[in-house]
Amino acid sequence: MKQLFVVLLFTLLSIPSLFSQVIQYEIKVKYNSDASGTTANIYVSVKEGNPVFRYSLLTNDPFNGEVLETSGSVKNKSYVFRDVKPGKYFVKIEDNMGLPAGKTVVIKENETSLN
Repeated sequence: MKQLFVVLLFTLLSIPSLFSQVIQYEIKVKYNSDASGTTANIYVSVKEGNPVFRYSLLTNDPFNGEVLETSGSVKNKSYVFRDVKPGKYFVKIEDNMGLPAGKTVVIKENETSLN
């Protein structure tokens, strides 16, 4: 009986990992320079993850940062944060299972894209 309990316990503990998937993503920054100064668009593309997604732009603290913009729940595997001013930000992506991913993005002053 004890062995059966141990087997069941390990089986139940392994079930969430069978369904979880790491979010794989790419973030690109494209600068916009005009008479009003430098801003940038931050392009987020999810390569792997469980839709529906939520994309958020925060001050540079993934846990306690202030949310500056959020997409709400969307099915799209891509999102663009437009006209972001120079500074240090954290881009956060969450999938429908609540799995978070993200990274810090720095928008520099007086920068131009080479594209």
